[in-house]
Amino acid sequence: MRMYTAGSTRQVRRAMSWAVSAVALFMAVMTVVAVGATALIGGKEIAAADPRGSTAYLLGARAAFGPDLSRPESLLFTTVTTAIFLTLLASVASMTLACANSLAHDVVVRAGTRPLREMALARLSALAVGVPVIALAVLAQHRSLQPLAILSFCLGASAIAPALVFSLFWRRFTRAGLLCTLIGGSLSVVVLMTGTNLVSGSPQSAFPEADFNWFPFTTTALVSVPVGFLCGLLGTVLSGRRAAARERSRYEAVEPVLLAGPPYPRGG
Repeated sequence: MRMYTAGSTRQVRRAMSWAVSAVALFMAVMTVVAVGATALIGGKEIAAADPRGSTAYLLGARAAFGPDLSRPESLLFTTVTTAIFLTLLASVASMTLACANSLAHDVVVRAGTRPLREMALARLSALAVGVPVIALAVLAQHRSLQPLAILSFCLGASAIAPALVFSLFWRRFTRAGLLCTLIGGSLSVVVLMTGTNLVSGSPQSAFPEADFNWFPFTTTALVSVPVGFLCGLLGTVLSGRRAAARERSRYEAVEPVLLAGPPYPRGG
């Protein structure tokens, strides 16, 4: 959401720096909480309470504060829980708005569409995205959400990370290579994830009553990350040197603006 309100690339870079720092700090805090809960309670007790580990935070808070909470401790616990809920709510809202904006602006809206009609299409797109998501959330509320979390990390490592690496360090990288990286990496993650023990075959899986585990690893990164890099390499090589040179010249024309932002007018 901050990206949509940024006025220049300099503001985008500053916002992304804060976002990356906040995410890194959050992951460090989650690691400390997980290790601390395991040290205070024990892995067996956490697994006995919930095989998915969803109650580790609550059990860790009980072990740290004791069964009888004072008013300040209750206030601290409620504040942290509320912050987690608001963070999840903001994330879901921003992703819903981003999906609706992309659907309305890139797929539905055509050139010459009136602003009022475009706003109506954006609202309908938000409804079209939000209703299926709410329905899926209701159906999966008692299922393990760990596969979705692992899926998001694997998608980032298998599709987005290779695209960024190629774009930054390979001058011949083309649009065809970018599309091959994104599509190939994403497809490999989705296909391989269906065969992991996060989906079936274990008590912690999303479908513990089923067993169609054909992939011998918990995550797909060991295979999907090389696939993402390989798809980008093949897509760029097969697109030809002429296409690479043409797209490189186009990028060099706008590279100063992308990296440093538009020049400010002098004298004002």
